[in-house]
Amino acid sequence: MKKIILFFSLFYLSFACFSFLSAAPPKIKSDESLFFNLQKAGLSLNNSQDRKEFMDVVYLEKQKIQHKMLRNIYENAFNYYRQGNYDEAKALSSKILSIDPNFEDAAMLLDASSQLRGKARPFLSRRLLLEDRFRSALVLYKEGKIVEAYNKMGQVVKLSPTNIKAKYWLGKIVDDLKDYYFLKGKKAYKSRNLQGALDDYYNALLLRPKDSVILSEIAKTEEELRDSHANEKLKSALEYYAQGKLLFAYGELKKVLEIKPSDSKATKLLDEVRAEIEKGYIAEGRKHYGNRKYDSAIASWNKAKAYSESVSYINKLVKRTNDQIKIEEEQKKRRLEEAALRKKKEAEIKKREEEDKKRDFSTPKSGPIEDDGSKKRILQENRISAQHHYLAGLKYFQNSEYEKAKNEWTIAKQLDPENADAQAGLKRIENILSGGQ
Repeated sequence: MKKIILFFSLFYLSFACFSFLSAAPPKIKSDESLFFNLQKAGLSLNNSQDRKEFMDVVYLEKQKIQHKMLRNIYENAFNYYRQGNYDEAKALSSKILSIDPNFEDAAMLLDASSQLRGKARPFLSRRLLLEDRFRSALVLYKEGKIVEAYNKMGQVVKLSPTNIKAKYWLGKIVDDLKDYYFLKGKKAYKSRNLQGALDDYYNALLLRPKDSVILSEIAKTEEELRDSHANEKLKSALEYYAQGKLLFAYGELKKVLEIKPSDSKATKLLDEVRAEIEKGYIAEGRKHYGNRKYDSAIASWNKAKAYSESVSYINKLVKRTNDQIKIEEEQKKRRLEEAALRKKKEAEIKKREEEDKKRDFSTPKSGPIEDDGSKKRILQENRISAQHHYLAGLKYFQNSEYEKAKNEWTIAKQLDPENADAQAGLKRIENILSGGQ
């Protein structure tokens, strides 16, 4: 899919680079508008990272295609210049600069064409122009203005590729300019401006790409610059470590090893910091676990995994916590069920007590059945007392105090042999104590 998108992108970009040749060039679409047009066509990229990578590729390819097209146009403009058609050379150079203002050759050609345009004897005027620039370059060279002389003489060679004299002097200037940049780099290196030294060395290398001395200095300076950057990061890491900012110290040490993977000191310190971070997260998780904040405990232990050499122990902690969460959820559920059952039993007892009271008040009292009424009241009192003992035993049972529950339910059974709840509770305790369910 990405290749298809890139194909269409390059097609549009190629068309845009050619379109400026027409008298009224169409408006060139931006990268963003191109991207959204591709979305409409069903060639979209949903992932933001993929989109960024795609846009980067498009930009680079656009630059390559644009440079190639502009270079071709410049060749056409230069042909017009050699033929003495300075109007066309100027027009094409102007269009090139409207697209890429930094195209130095086009700017040079525009300047030369503008000076020669309209001259009665164009070829003679061009020769005089070149001789004037040649002399200016020599003056700059003799004055020690090597960079300016190089640029000026380079223009002469570009405008007159067959000028042997200009090529000879350009070669001499290049050697001096190479020495100029090289000595400037040495001076910067001596003052410990390593980045500045590298910039100058690379400028010298552009002039003489195969110079072994320059290459040697570049290699040495780059190594020292890497060491310098690594030492700065290491120093920063040690400062963070002393302040107890372990995560910041860890990040700086990782950067040290990215710059210099063989740094044994940074490697050893990184292991120590990593171990401390891991221990800190594990201790934090244990504290949350002790406060029964299980989700926070698991979160802390998961953070520790990123700094652990072996996560098996951490996985055990997480598993134990998840198991504990399940146990407590089951216990909570059982307590709610037992509370609901107890509430239901209490309601039933209360209802029976109210019904018994109503019967006592509604039964006429007479001499012959007085003893029977007394017995009924005793039985009723026993049932009520037995139920209170049952409820007390139920609370003990919920707290796993089985012996106390057994005593209460035994008393309840003695007071009310018909109390089925007490009988069932005793049977359940007997099963638990004997290892049953």
